[in-house]
Amino acid sequence: MRSILAVIAFGGWMVMPFPGQAADMPHRLLDNNLRCVDLSDLTSAVPMDASAPVEILRRTEAWEHNTFDSVDADTLGYPSVVKNDRGKNPDNKYYLFYAHHDPCSCIGCAVADAIQGPYRKLADLKASRRDSIVLENPHYPIRNAPVQDPSHYSSPCVVWNEERKLWFMYFHFYNHNHEAWKAAGKGGYGHQMTTLATCPDLRANVWTALTDPQIGKVCVWDLVPVLPTTEADWMNSQSSYHTIQRLADGSWLAFLRGTSVDQVTQLGFAASRNGKTWSFFPQNPVVRSAADGDGKTSVYRPFFVGHLGRDTRGRTEYLVVRGESPPEADVPQVRYGYTTDFVEIRRDPRGYARWKPMGDGPMSAWREADKLYLFSGKHLLVMTLPVPVRPSNRNL
Repeated sequence: MRSILAVIAFGGWMVMPFPGQAADMPHRLLDNNLRCVDLSDLTSAVPMDASAPVEILRRTEAWEHNTFDSVDADTLGYPSVVKNDRGKNPDNKYYLFYAHHDPCSCIGCAVADAIQGPYRKLADLKASRRDSIVLENPHYPIRNAPVQDPSHYSSPCVVWNEERKLWFMYFHFYNHNHEAWKAAGKGGYGHQMTTLATCPDLRANVWTALTDPQIGKVCVWDLVPVLPTTEADWMNSQSSYHTIQRLADGSWLAFLRGTSVDQVTQLGFAASRNGKTWSFFPQNPVVRSAADGDGKTSVYRPFFVGHLGRDTRGRTEYLVVRGESPPEADVPQVRYGYTTDFVEIRRDPRGYARWKPMGDGPMSAWREADKLYLFSGKHLLVMTLPVPVRPSNRNL
């Protein structure tokens, strides 16, 4: 099987499949900790329905509120779930990373014994903790704030990196040095960009952000954007809310949301050999406003990617799940798409799914047996999948 990286970005470079994964043994499920949910054993179409949402998170700590001004909308969510069954000190528990999107959001964590919860925040599990923050925004709490301080860390996306034996957390941040970024010709306006933090041990939950003092003049807190803004209009203002996954062949794929300086959102993709250095697809934006299907302008959001196995021509096919909503009424609806190359995406002819996203940002999808757990905002939805129920339907 040829890698998506080989086809799109690196002209012939091949990635070998992970041992025991669907490329070698289609009856065995892909590892959920790589975030590309395995749907290769579906016996019929991806369901259009899911259960009613159940709230699993709520604000209980000071940092989960807007700490800058009196406008305190509840934006808590942006969930990313992994199972701590590798790395140092695995405990086989489920770790849910979350944030909000107001000043001065940090990244927090809650833990559960079962995928459906209940999820208990770190501060509830250990009395000596003052809060559940695992990655603190340097401006929290805001002291002697400037006239405007939109500081935030948000939309965490956690993936296991087997080669490095590290957990990778991608998250976006507001770049206070964006004027210097633009003046230096670094690519676009640099308002919001996505960087990376790593952790070898989820029990300890100590994360190290990727920094470089050489970039500090153009990027706040010396953070290194691994997915920066671009000169191309579709992502020249914000590179944020991305979902990162490793595909069935082992290649890294970023499902990207780009925002222009005119606040138009469009979607694209990037590929990587190592999860750190990325190449944007030259075809971006792949999902374009006013050019997608019915020609309407929409607000787009990347939700998640699923592995569907081989199509009738023997090509590896993927499910691309995104949100669409009209700009005048930003109430997203779920759209399924199908692709073998992440360039041509065929829309599901059944129209929008009947289940609704419950918050902004990517979703975190987790497969166990015939259930697909969809973490969205502060809520969890469950989809029952049309699959043969057998002992091999488990996370490996």
